[in-house]
Parts: sequence; C-alpha cells; structure tokens
Amino acid sequence: MIITYSGNSAPSAFRLAEQGDHIELNRGSCGDINWGRAWADTRLNSDISNTTNKRVMRQLFAEHNVPMPELWDLAIPDRSLWGEEIGPLVGRPDRHTKGRGLWIIRTWGDAAHSLQGTRRKAAATHFMEYIDASREYRVHVFRGKSVRISEKAYVDPDDKRKGYTTAKPQHEVGHVRQAAKDAVVAVGLDFGAVDVLADDDECWVLEVNAAPGLGGTMPQLYAELFTTYMEGINDDTDS
Repeated sequence: MIITYSGNSAPSAFRLAEQGDHIELNRGSCGDINWGRAWADTRLNSDISNTTNKRVMRQLFAEHNVPMPELWDLAIPDRSLWGEEIGPLVGRPDRHTKGRGLWIIRTWGDAAHSLQGTRRKAAATHFMEYIDASREYRVHVFRGKSVRISEKAYVDPDDKRKGYTTAKPQHEVGHVRQAAKDAVVAVGLDFGAVDVLADDDECWVLEVNAAPGLGGTMPQLYAELFTTYMEGINDDTDS
C-alpha cells in the first residue's frame, strides 16, 4: 500500500508508515491513498482541493445544507461608519491552519482592516458568524462512517495554535456525527477529520481536514482502515 503525501502532511504520514512494512510512502503524486496533496492519482481522496481553499469548502457546505456558521457578504460602508458595531464575525483567508489568519470582527473598521491584511497576517476573503458553542469535537469519517469522535480541550483557548487534548464525549453526539458525514460528502472526499462546534441540540461544522495530525492510537486506526480497504479491492480483483 502506497500513501502519497506533501511536506505539510509529512509528520502524520510518517506515523502511518510506522504501522507496518506493508505501508510505503511516496512524495510524488501516484499511489493508493492521498494524504494531503492537492491532487494525486490514488483510489482514495484523489482530489482534496475543495478543502485546501477554505472559502470554497464553506461555500460547498452551504450548497449541501451542512450545518455551519452563517456566511456573511459584507459591503464596507464609508469610513465615517467604521466605528459602528457588527457581528461579532470571524474573518478568514482562503488558506489557513490551526487558527492562523483568524480575524475577530466587532466593528465595520475591523472588517475593513481584515480585508487589507498585514505583512504577517493574510487578508480575509470571507466572513462567517461567530459561534460561542460550549463544545468542540473532531470526528473522523471513513467512507460514509463515523469511525472515531473525541471532544477537544484547547491548551490555551485564546491561542488554538498551542494545541489541544481530547477526551471521550460525555454528551449526545448523534447530530455531530451526522453533520460530519454530510460535510465529507459535500467536499467530495472518501475520508477526513471534521471539526464541529456543538451544544445539546445544534452543531456547526467548521472544516474538513484531509490529512489530520495523528496522535495516540489514531495512526493505527487509519492504517487498519486503509489496509482493510485495500485488501477488499485486491480480493475483488482476484475474484
């Protein structure tokens, strides 16, 4: 089994390769499973470009009725009105990771500045409703099934780049699992890790990760899923 990967997805790809001699890595574009390349000649996740552009991904969520924070189309008013409050909203660039590039929008002036960007921070290309939900989950979906779900607890809630720990959910998560499965379908993937905000009754999908960071037992789980899938294809071919 050959897994193709990119520079950004290399750490978790290496963890996958440690799960058995039958798993090989290829930095090129050909293999069996695409783990983080925009496009690859593979059986699973051959095209993940709908997730690399976050604006496109969220537009697809809206088109497929995936529950998500509402997207806002802003027309910035005259500078004299920049002090007026709006939102709160979140501004995002097309490409971002781990909270980088997040703009919190509370006034029209905030929105105007986010569209300009800075040297160190990419300009916002789209805006969405700010959701203050009580819980955040990561749901791993493989070929239409929710195979693992965990609740996130950020080390520093004000700076999500510092990472998070996970725990077994303590609440009803049926609506979260379904939203995650719908999100993976909406972006045209075979598998992915979906980040979802939720309370007891509602949930809001934030994004789908086509090559999530893997820790704990997750490399083993993905390796088993990939291996079982590939063995099934080989059995069908032999028969």
